[in-house]
Amino acid sequence: MALEDKTEAPTPRRRQEAREEGQVARSMELGSAMVLVTSLLMIKLSGPSLVRCLKDITTDCLTNFPTQDFTTSGVTSYLARLLLQTGAAIAPLLIGVAVVGFAASALQVGLVFSTKALQFKAERLNPLSGIQRMFSARTAVELAKSIAKILIVGYIVFSFFRDKYTDMHSLVGGDYLASCLMIGKLTWRLLLRSALCLFVIAALDYIFQKTQLEKQLRMTKQEVKEDYKRTEGDPLLKSRIRQKQREISRQRMMMEVPKADVVVTNPTHFAVALKYDTDRSAAPIVVAKGQRLIAQRIKDIAAEAGVPIVENVQLARTLYASVEIGQEIPADLYQAVAEILAYVYRLSHRLKTA
Repeated sequence: MALEDKTEAPTPRRRQEAREEGQVARSMELGSAMVLVTSLLMIKLSGPSLVRCLKDITTDCLTNFPTQDFTTSGVTSYLARLLLQTGAAIAPLLIGVAVVGFAASALQVGLVFSTKALQFKAERLNPLSGIQRMFSARTAVELAKSIAKILIVGYIVFSFFRDKYTDMHSLVGGDYLASCLMIGKLTWRLLLRSALCLFVIAALDYIFQKTQLEKQLRMTKQEVKEDYKRTEGDPLLKSRIRQKQREISRQRMMMEVPKADVVVTNPTHFAVALKYDTDRSAAPIVVAKGQRLIAQRIKDIAAEAGVPIVENVQLARTLYASVEIGQEIPADLYQAVAEILAYVYRLSHRLKTA
């Protein structure tokens, strides 16, 4: 399907499916830049202790190794001790880099692990598909990005050495320790500038990856409709189900009308059936209500069952608007409903004694 037809934003279901397949906006450049900056900062902070530790290890190798017992067990034990010392010295740096690398990925896409991206696909063996990927827009962007990094970092290195030429020239014939300190300081500044520049490039790359993924996931109007049907169900079918549910609910409501104590009417537009069972509720309960045709049906059933029908325009409107089926009437309507129930009970008593 043509890309120009895909004008709709991807649905949540489409995004979730792409995520499960490993299609996420991840910039490898951003992770590399964060790792590089973190490494430089950790070396800056722990550099003196790291250099001191490595110096002790080197001194130990030069002074103690020649005096070791040159047997298999002796050499193995000595090398194991050196490896442990070296590992302890560089462990904080390695752990910090690993944590930042994991955090860089998690910050971009969250915790995503998908095996679908690793599954075998026959189209990957198609030479034509390979050639298309080689000359695709993404490949061109990656090439341009690599060239840009080389040019920018190269310019930074060139301009740095150009500006620091006098300082570096002064190292010739200078004190050895002072020269080492100066070289270390200049190297730190150069690496930090390069890392920050790469960080900016990586941020732009992440924005590009995000934009490209959004374009890839865009959908046609028909795809959006089909996705909605799969997710929410067929709207026509859902409408029929809701209609059937309303019919069942209405039938159940009508079955409660003969059990009511009174039906309050508008008299033509509204009808509300009330039942008061002192053993089950503290106040009268609305067991049925309706307007127009449903109100007429409630009145017909009430008349057939001998349930009293009382006209009270204001009360009928208020009950219909403020009380749901199965709920007790509010306290502010107690007086009005009590008067109607008292009238109904008196009328019923007269009919029984007549």
